[in-house]
Amino acid sequence: MRHDAAAALFVMLGQTAERTIAKSDDVAASRPLLISETTDLSSILPQEVRSANRAAEAYKLFFVFESYLRDFLVGVLSEDGTNANWWDKLPPDVKDEVARLEETEEVKSWMAIGSRDRSRLMTYAQLLRVADHCWKDGVGSLIRDKALVQQARLIGHLRNTICHMTEISDEEMDRIRQAMRDWFRVIAP
Repeated sequence: MRHDAAAALFVMLGQTAERTIAKSDDVAASRPLLISETTDLSSILPQEVRSANRAAEAYKLFFVFESYLRDFLVGVLSEDGTNANWWDKLPPDVKDEVARLEETEEVKSWMAIGSRDRSRLMTYAQLLRVADHCWKDGVGSLIRDKALVQQARLIGHLRNTICHMTEISDEEMDRIRQAMRDWFRVIAP
């Protein structure tokens, strides 16, 4: 039994040492971030890569949620599921902003992003504006509570924080997850 206790202590000390060393600004992040086959940013900028790895979770949540919200709204506003006429139901200010973004897309056509339809050019804030504006066009009958739209608007600040390369706390990550759980409880994919 003494050997088991010694082995357990050895493992526990090793794990504690590993966590302590990983917190050091000078130690490479545990996951590599390659910019070429031979250049790993985790050894050059370990603190920044560790921060990016933590921020990636929030970014992935927003990526999925925003994509789902976009597809949901286009689907609800389309006639007979054909994606027809959804554009006509949008508020004029959103249409104008998206038209300006379309012009930018044309100028940047040299970039390898492919063509994107208009719905992919709407920002998170615009999508929530569309949900409000089109509440009587079927959106409200499915969401049923405008508090969900307001909740999504509140976490929009956290989305922008992440997208502008700033970390958020675990408490705010919990807020994001809760808001998304509430949405998906009502509007299940």
